[in-house]
Amino acid sequence: MALIPCLAALLSAIFHAGWNAAARSRPNPSAAVTATVFMAGVISVPFIVWFGLPPLEAFPWLLLGIVFNTTTLRLLMAIYRLMPFAVAYPMMRGTIPLAVTALDLAFLPMGYPGALGLLGIVTVSVGVILLAFSGRRQDALGWKPIALAVLGGVTAAAYVITDVKGIALTGSPLVYGLAAAVINALAMPLFMKIEGTPMRAVMGGEYRFGFFASLFSMSSYVLFLYALTHGPVGAASAIRETSVLFALGISVVILKEPVGRLRWIACLLGFLGAVLLRVA
Repeated sequence: MALIPCLAALLSAIFHAGWNAAARSRPNPSAAVTATVFMAGVISVPFIVWFGLPPLEAFPWLLLGIVFNTTTLRLLMAIYRLMPFAVAYPMMRGTIPLAVTALDLAFLPMGYPGALGLLGIVTVSVGVILLAFSGRRQDALGWKPIALAVLGGVTAAAYVITDVKGIALTGSPLVYGLAAAVINALAMPLFMKIEGTPMRAVMGGEYRFGFFASLFSMSSYVLFLYALTHGPVGAASAIRETSVLFALGISVVILKEPVGRLRWIACLLGFLGAVLLRVA
């Protein structure tokens, strides 16, 4: 993978880990995430006025992306009712690079990633998934939550593929990313209303947090879109998922959380995979 796309995906992972860690530290993490998604659309509006909208041909992919993104979020909520966050989240995120690679080979004419690239993708995925088992402790997992986590990874990967297709028609990751942010922000109150929860009640006093977090969220998203369109899709996705490992680092350094041996092994595997993808 070329240096610039690799650095873009890595920086995207750092930004993604940072704003998610900040959201989880809030009194109401769900409200913080909602505010971040909504404010990302708000801050994107002036840039859309300047840069313009994607062509009409890209809008089916934008709308399809919302369907996959919403499905992924709903699956996450279902998974969290069946197993702890520390197990569910890395299990799902670790599935994404493998699913993206499979969908890439099936639907995008990007070619085979090569043996070293494929090894790097698998190594990152194993490292991220290993975090799930390091957080498992003595919890007994049935097949249903694991199946839902894998399905969530597949729908998230499908969201990545829709982005790639949409950007190809748009010609600009920035223009496409801005439009996607605005559409997601517009869709958010609708989904909240369908669930019977007023948007204002959920967000509460999180608007200021959402504004600053959305700066990092949008930066992470646009950098990821750039990496997707200037490097191998599976490799870019795998490096982006090292955000889970960066989040672990944040919890150790800032939150002073203890880390066991298995988690250190998971981090080592994840970053080893990133190195393999860089030299592949």
